[in-house]
Amino acid sequence: MARRRSSGDWDPARKRGRSRQAHFMDAALDGYIRDVALHRWREFEDLDEVHDHDTERALEEAGAFPESGPYRTLWVDAWRKHVWPGPEDRTVHLFGRMELAVREALLQEREARAAQGDVAIEDTPGYKEFVARALGRLLEEASGEIEELD
Repeated sequence: MARRRSSGDWDPARKRGRSRQAHFMDAALDGYIRDVALHRWREFEDLDEVHDHDTERALEEAGAFPESGPYRTLWVDAWRKHVWPGPEDRTVHLFGRMELAVREALLQEREARAAQGDVAIEDTPGYKEFVARALGRLLEEASGEIEELD
């Protein structure tokens, strides 16, 4: 009779699967951060046009984050820290500073959600929509490569 595997048995395939899943989740989170920063950048550009290139006003309004609900203060604080009125060091491009603010705010929100027992960032509609779009593009690209092999 075959021995049943105990939870202590080492299985490199299982470990590799968890590692790949963790790598995918990290890459997805990084992609989501970039996506949110790009949306914020586009909003800033639109506001800058609307306000006749009053950059400070556009940055302030772009950093309001009304959609962030109870986590809004985390987002606004990170925006003020990195973007508006912005650090004196301008070696990092404005979009890079926006991305830093989004990363900081998102990671803090992630921790706050876990501490409060709230739904995880990865289970929010915006995150799920981002992953679905990204996977859709990836599958479209992969299908094109498969067709070329025929």
